[in-house]
Amino acid sequence: MSTDDDYKELVLTCLELYGKGDLDAVAPLLRDDYADHGLPFLTTTRADWIAAARKLPLTEIRIDIRRLLAEGDYVTMFSRRWLPGGGLDIAVADVFRLQDGLIAERWEIVEPVTAVAPNPVATL
Repeated sequence: MSTDDDYKELVLTCLELYGKGDLDAVAPLLRDDYADHGLPFLTTTRADWIAAARKLPLTEIRIDIRRLLAEGDYVTMFSRRWLPGGGLDIAVADVFRLQDGLIAERWEIVEPVTAVAPNPVATL
């Protein structure tokens, strides 16, 4: 796996499985030393990330991907995420680093979306 489209597909597959709560299927897409620098994870191994993810309401979180860009070993995603009922509404920029055909690392920038503010990811 080495093309930009392959890497975007890998990230999309991971997110689809994550959204279904199927962490057993996500695990083989991550390196053993997968590092996640985003909240609430802050983990440095795949096993620690899986343990942290199991505590989240994964099947309730809605993710609307607005842009997905790949270049070299990096995939950048701009999205809006929310929980039905208003408990969470955020705009997120994720950067995934891939290595050896697996997801190796993730960073994120999160911006709250308020009801009175314009949608910060509407034109991305």
